[in-house]
Amino acid sequence: MKTKVKRGSTGKRGNPPPVLRDEQPLLRALVAEAARRGDTLAGLAKALGVSYERLAQWRRNVSAIRNAHGFVHENAARYLGVPTVLVLVLAGVVCLEQFVWPQKGPVSERVTRDLERLRQHPFIGPFVPPELAAATPPVQLFVAFLFHELGGDTSRGEPTYRWLTALHQAALGNVEAQGELDALRSGAAQGQKLF
Repeated sequence: MKTKVKRGSTGKRGNPPPVLRDEQPLLRALVAEAARRGDTLAGLAKALGVSYERLAQWRRNVSAIRNAHGFVHENAARYLGVPTVLVLVLAGVVCLEQFVWPQKGPVSERVTRDLERLRQHPFIGPFVPPELAAATPPVQLFVAFLFHELGGDTSRGEPTYRWLTALHQAALGNVEAQGELDALRSGAAQGQKLF
């Protein structure tokens, strides 16, 4: 069976192909929330305060939502019901390296120490793949952060999420959470830990 092609046609569509998966985490979250609410993409664009064309450019990776005006990130936070700082993390404006408490000594040495603590953990340590030692620095930092955050209260074996909880609450204006952040920073500085 032969397919007829119009003369002069390059076989390309006039419009770009539909996006099957948003590469930018903030867009994934926004599109998922729009689907959950039953909103159209045009409705999502309106809620963000941008044109549908701008939203389509972000979804096609022609431009990045991380470079959007601050009001877009604020509108996204309102739409998702989360603090703006979390939207900035999802957009890639704020990254994990910016959560590391600055101290004397290279971050790479502190990551190495934390990964060694992970390897020595009685339950998780045996499962640490040897390839982690050769992983890129951002991957190693992410693993160290997860280990720290999910390590939990050893007496109860429950995750604590202390830094993330304190940051979230402080971003919402909770004064007690700001005190908790100060205590966490002080402990990290004294123990020469990452977080």
